[in-house]
Formats: sequence, structure tokens, C-alpha cells
Amino acid sequence: MLEIDYEHCTGCGACVQRCPKKCISWQFRELGFKYPDIDKEKCINCHQCEKVCPIDKALVSVKNQHVYALVNDDKATLQCSTSGGAFSAIAKMVLNNGGVVYGCSMEKGFQVQHVRVSDSKQLNKLRGSKYVQSDTANSFCMLEQDLKQGITVLYSGTPCQVTGLKSFLGKEYDNLITVDIVCHGVGSQRYFDKFLEDLSRRKGKLQELRFRDKKYVGWSCGGGVVVSLSNNGLEESPFYNFDNYYYSYFLSGDIYRQSCYSCKYANTIRQGDITLGDFWGVEAFRLDLNTYDGCSLVITNSDAGKNIVDNLSGVEKVEVNIEKAIRHNDNLSAPSRLTVNRNKRITEFDTMSGSEIEEIYLKENNIKLIKGKVKTMVPYSVKRWIRSLH
Repeated sequence: MLEIDYEHCTGCGACVQRCPKKCISWQFRELGFKYPDIDKEKCINCHQCEKVCPIDKALVSVKNQHVYALVNDDKATLQCSTSGGAFSAIAKMVLNNGGVVYGCSMEKGFQVQHVRVSDSKQLNKLRGSKYVQSDTANSFCMLEQDLKQGITVLYSGTPCQVTGLKSFLGKEYDNLITVDIVCHGVGSQRYFDKFLEDLSRRKGKLQELRFRDKKYVGWSCGGGVVVSLSNNGLEESPFYNFDNYYYSYFLSGDIYRQSCYSCKYANTIRQGDITLGDFWGVEAFRLDLNTYDGCSLVITNSDAGKNIVDNLSGVEKVEVNIEKAIRHNDNLSAPSRLTVNRNKRITEFDTMSGSEIEEIYLKENNIKLIKGKVKTMVPYSVKRWIRSLH
């Protein structure tokens, strides 16, 4: 029987989905994160959960990595992508060849989970940052059936989810393509839900929330968009990284899952066929590439991954060295640091409503709020120029 390591469990869901007796469920612990809970009376000691748990498995070394700065040629796709639209190009290639794509979607009720997409018209739900840990639900089991039927499958997720999937499958499949993201940590659905309750109180009935939408702040982590329904009808408003506690605490690293602070995947030994992220600082390299509206960092970690990137259509890309990729992507060299405020955030979550947490945040961050508002007045072109100097 699996002994739950609460410090290092990533919540990938491999054990829950592999259990033949379905005797592993989820329990909620600090900050509302989910951890496996085994019903010992139903357990038959088959040890399947132990076999698929990726926590203690050694990382597979990577040879012949190739690194690219990439920008999607389609302006509409680029605008609705978090960075340079690399994921969209890869996913479309798979879908256009009869494959399916599994990725993270914000579904009904703003619940973040992995879903299966078989039509490019549904691809938009998988684009963009969610900043909430995705529930893998039954996606590993569904994906396994697709693979056995000979369907080409693209799976995108955090490095721990990709490793959990591979461990769950227990064998290599030529028709599986995995994409891991450069991740600095995940927030919990329950913590996000509490925040949404307060946001609804202030904005009206929420219809949509998009982290890192480029409409108001360009390509950055500066904000996003909230769409709500009020007495005046549908209203859209900017959602900044300084004017609410959820986004601010997420970016500061206060509310990540415990395992994120000791993440063994925060390096260049990547586990997916392809690694995707933002190519922060790319402006300083003066590449022959228009990166104004976003640029993807693309790392190929296998022959299969390189073959896909080599054959992508509708993109512009420039190969660079790994050192340039690491320079402004800290989580390619080390995990996020455990902050001194995390215990305070746990106490707040356990004892306060979202409105109370927001009220405290606004009172304690007057200077941050003023600076943030001033920064919104600085043109995006100027911010990019400043970024290019570093």
C-alpha cells in the first residue's frame, strides 16, 4: 500500500486512476490542495499505486536538446495565446492528422481540469494560462484507450503530470507526444474558488476570467481580463497582477503546493518530448524574429519532439543555445522558493472568507497598488524596451 508523502506528492492522479478497486479518493489539506486517501478496507494490496507513483523515480536524462524562439504567424492565434502560440501550432498539427489533444481547460464553474479535444474548433479552451492545478480526473485512462486504438495523442501538462502519465502507462507508445511546461508552481482549485466568490460579489456574475490576456498589458504577467454580467449587461474589465490577492499571491509564490518548493523537474532534464514556456528576455538577443506580441520558448527533448517542431507550419523560429533559455527562466535551474508568508496564507484560507482576505491584502499593499497603477500608464512599447536592456 502506498504511503502518502505529503511533502512531495504532486497530486498527479496516477495512483487514483490506476487503482483497480477504485479505493483511492481525494482528501483536502493545506490551502485546499488534494492528496490521495486510501480506503484500507477495500485495498487488496496489489501495489499498483506504488508502482505508478512517480515521486521516487529517477529522472530520465536528455540528450541532443534543441532550443528555439518561436512565434506563430497567425495574428489571431498569437493574440489569444499566452506567449508565442507554439502550443497551438503543435496541437493543430496533431489534430489535422487525425489525432487528439489532452490539455488544461477552465470548464463550467471555473473548474480547471484536463479535457480531450478532437476538433481544432475546441482548441481555444486549452490556450492560455490557468494558474490553478488542473484535475487530471480520468484523462490518463481515456488517453490509454486512445493509444491502444492507434490514435495519435498529444498530452500537455506540468512536468509532474507528464511524468505521472508516463508512469501510469508503464510503457512507451510511438503514438504519444508529451509536452511539459516551464512551471513555477500551482494554485489550488479551492483557494481559487474562494477568491472567485469575492470577485463575483464585486464584479457581478462571472462569465469568463483570462489570466495573462494581452489586450490591456501586452505580452507579460501584468494582468488579464474579467467578463461579468451586471445590471448593465456584459462588462469586460482588466484584471491586474496587483489589484487582487489571488494573482498577487500566486506570482509571489505564497500559495503553491508544498511539493512545488522542492520540485525535481525545475531544471533542464525535461520529461516531455517538448518543453514550452515564455521566452522571457528574448528582446535582448536581437533575433531575426518579431517578438512584440509574444515569443515561445521551445525545447525539444527527444527525436520525436524535434521531428514535430522541424515540421511545424505557420511559425517562425530561430534556434538558440540553452544558456539563453535559462537566463530569464529561473525554473529551468531551480524550484520556486518557499516564502515566509505561506503559513500566513494557510491561516487566512482556513479562517477567512475571500472578501476578508481581499480586504487585508488591499490594506497591507497600498504602495504596491499605487506602483501598479502607475505602471499601467507606461506604454507597452516602453516596457519592452526596458526589458531588452537586461
